[in-house]
Amino acid sequence: MFLFTTLNNGYTILRILSLDVVAGALVSGYMVGQLMGATLPLIWWIGLPVSVWVIYTADHLLDAWRLKDQAHTDRHLFHHKNFKPIALIWGILFLICLTWLPWKAPQPLLFLGLGMGGFVMIHLSLVKIIGNRISWMFHKELGVGFIYSSGVWGGGWVLGFPERVLFEEFLFIQFLLLALINLLAFSMYEIETDEKDGHTSFVRAIGVKNTKMIISFFALIILAIGIWVMGEGSLIEKQIQGVYVCMLLVLILTVFLNDWFSQNERYRIWGDLVFMFPVIFLF
Repeated sequence: MFLFTTLNNGYTILRILSLDVVAGALVSGYMVGQLMGATLPLIWWIGLPVSVWVIYTADHLLDAWRLKDQAHTDRHLFHHKNFKPIALIWGILFLICLTWLPWKAPQPLLFLGLGMGGFVMIHLSLVKIIGNRISWMFHKELGVGFIYSSGVWGGGWVLGFPERVLFEEFLFIQFLLLALINLLAFSMYEIETDEKDGHTSFVRAIGVKNTKMIISFFALIILAIGIWVMGEGSLIEKQIQGVYVCMLLVLILTVFLNDWFSQNERYRIWGDLVFMFPVIFLF
């Protein structure tokens, strides 16, 4: 019992620190590299997880600084209570992103990193400007989903040979829609805490019922593309469709089985875990 509790607490801290998100980005990025026939250098294996963690943690630290001990989520309270050590680690890794990574990165990855960095700054600035205002025209989910998906896909795309792949744009669209479903599902469960903590979200603007309709539409697009790829795609493209279907199934369950997934943040555990499904490509 003690061992189970210790492991559970350890995993909770890993989730709070977004390390499960980092792991999901890494294995999903490797899947893209395999699709594109890219040789992923050591700098990619270091740069992608470091960059993802810096971006996600920057958002959490800003919220922890703003909300302090008045936050309504364990994630923000943890970052508030441990602000100094987390901020110190973040600062070191941020400097690495600004100095060592650009110095070591091949030119395609350097240009990708500069573009992604600019987009992240624009996104964070817009989130700050919008504040607690609710609008269906601007929502954090779209920005986060695009940044995450572009980061995961970017390395394999710029280092690989996309002309050999028939459906790379459509596979990217599917991945982006999976990321958006993930983020919208989270916002559905956290609509009350978002309101209390002053976070804008698409769900707050259009409501849970309409959000579920949009998620269902996204799911149909993913499946329609999948049917097309399964008919005419290459072997690895068909294998990726199998992974996508498993990811989509779990995400749809998190959306519609509210009673079970609302307990102990199961929606977050499983919602982030699905991006680890491409780990199969490591083997």
